Amino acid sequence: MNKTSTHHSMGFQQLAVQYFPYITPASASVRLKQWIMTTPELLERLITANYRPGARLLTPRQVDLITTEFGEP
Repeated sequence: MNKTSTHHSMGFQQLAVQYFPYITPASASVRLKQWIMTTPELLERLITANYRPGARLLTPRQVDLITTEFGEP
């Protein structure tokens, strides 16, 4: 499926803070990484989209995959 991305590239921590605005940015990043690592289907799709755990920058496609799985922050 060739869907046009509705998102821009963004920092991993920037996205994490949108999901967890009431905790520190570092803690938000840890929490989002935990969500991703415990969702095997998402992790597989992200890796196919060139995601590497520990990446600081997410491509528009990777952001789309995450927000499709977890909903818009």
